[in-house]
Amino acid sequence: MRRLIQGLPGKPSHPPLTDASIGAYTVGVVMIVAGAFGLEERQMAGGSLLAISFGLLLAVPTALTGLVDWLELPRGTPVRTVATVHLVTMVATTIAFAATWLAQLDGYRDDRVETLAVVTGVVAEGLLIGGGFLGGALAFVYGVRVLKRPDTPVADALVPGRIGGYVEVLTEPTSQSTKEHR
Repeated sequence: MRRLIQGLPGKPSHPPLTDASIGAYTVGVVMIVAGAFGLEERQMAGGSLLAISFGLLLAVPTALTGLVDWLELPRGTPVRTVATVHLVTMVATTIAFAATWLAQLDGYRDDRVETLAVVTGVVAEGLLIGGGFLGGALAFVYGVRVLKRPDTPVADALVPGRIGGYVEVLTEPTSQSTKEHR
């Protein structure tokens, strides 16, 4: 079951889900701000709520896949610390986007952008940027769920499930250790 949630080695589920939710949330905030500045307010009022709705729907599988990844990180390590701050930041982000959705709901019905939705949306987007930065550190600094097999044949790299176990690189302040999972 864990493999089904996490994805296959070299093809983790969490990153593409984050990309989709980040895109939906960002489009929603851009629409809300554009509408607040008078650009097609009626259309932006509706479009922003729909985009944020899609982001909130994606939050459930995104959080689940991230939580399963987090549970496998060794306690007391720098990577677990960064992942924990990322988790807390993203929970706060989801709450802020839910508040934005609620603040914009009347505006959706009345074809207008609500001021409170603009404020909460901009705050939520700031949290999203911070959380995304931390998530990037997990992938690009610590190599969480990264195989790091540069000599893998192209066909093996592109076909999901063709590669067996995965190697997760954990960088510590004084040394680098490699942990192999099967």
